[in-house]
Amino acid sequence: MIKKVISIILIFILIYIMTVPSIASNISELQEKKEQAENKKDEVTEEKESVLDEISELSEQISKYEDEIEKLNEKIKALGDSISEKENEIERLEKETKEREDLLIKRLVAMYERGQTTYLDVLLSSEDITSFLSNYYRIEEIAEADQYVIDSIIEKQNESENVKQGIEQERNEINIAKEEVENKNAQLEIVKQTKEAKVDNLSKEEKELQKTIDEFEEAIEKAQKEIQQETENVVNSGGGYDGTFEGLFSWPLDYSHNIITSIYGHRDAPTIGASENHGAVDIGVSYVSLYAPADGKVIIARWLSGYGNYIMIDHGNGYYTGFGHLSGYNVSQGQTVTRGQKIATSGDTGITTGPHLHYEVYIGGTDNSYRVDPLQYTSHPNLIYY
Repeated sequence: MIKKVISIILIFILIYIMTVPSIASNISELQEKKEQAENKKDEVTEEKESVLDEISELSEQISKYEDEIEKLNEKIKALGDSISEKENEIERLEKETKEREDLLIKRLVAMYERGQTTYLDVLLSSEDITSFLSNYYRIEEIAEADQYVIDSIIEKQNESENVKQGIEQERNEINIAKEEVENKNAQLEIVKQTKEAKVDNLSKEEKELQKTIDEFEEAIEKAQKEIQQETENVVNSGGGYDGTFEGLFSWPLDYSHNIITSIYGHRDAPTIGASENHGAVDIGVSYVSLYAPADGKVIIARWLSGYGNYIMIDHGNGYYTGFGHLSGYNVSQGQTVTRGQKIATSGDTGITTGPHLHYEVYIGGTDNSYRVDPLQYTSHPNLIYY
């Protein structure tokens, strides 16, 4: 009996000795595979991020090319309008030249029909010194008039020639601009195809993500163009602010609201579609009162694509302030406001990661190139950067 028990124990020991290394080997192998999978996952994630970054860069290139093409087309149109004006001017000059030539021809024909009478004949036919002097001055006036007609014909011909040269130069500029447009369109097409190829390689989820990014980028770009166009329309129609601005803007919030969540300039986009080239500062506030930073006139107060509810104020002298993501307004377009007057309540409308105030300052106009760091032009409390 004892031998049987010992035999069973020995068998179990033998099995254990043979199995443990195998189990240990399997565990080690599984652990290694797990580490390989995690490393692969990290590589894939990094690769995906890299591809998305490349797509984002391609989107910026596309936007740049489209802006350049738009400016070239505007230049071509302006040159075309200038050529039309110059052609009308040439037509006018040629008409005036023809009139003067006709006048000169009539004068020569009249002289011919009267015979080859010379100025000397006229003088010698004078009866006395008085008539001689009278004839002399009359001849001098006639000669000056003839010379004036001839000089004016030459002048008009020279003017026409100068205008024609100007037209030729502008036509050359148009041809150069058209070639540039063709080149830009070719480059644009290459970048678009490159972007589409990279997007096609993304997963379904990533494609949806990229689609959303593209839509948001278009919304922001559209909003900027709307701001520029609307402001120009208001100012050009005489609807801008008649006053002037000097000094610094006041802080548009209570001084206790002093947390900056996003600075002016380049940043990592905080949410899908948000701008990476941030032309404003974001102030971390949640549904608080917003005050006019200076006297001015409200020229925009409405929903504006990625900015949500948006207000822009003209302060005069080419200074403007803009406020985005508002929950509501206390003013309307065309209303005059005074420094410190409540104009709105902050919120989280449009493209945001949460409630905050998007604060912009424009100088000299409303194009992107004129947006400046608001903190350089605003009196503010001690700020905390988050």
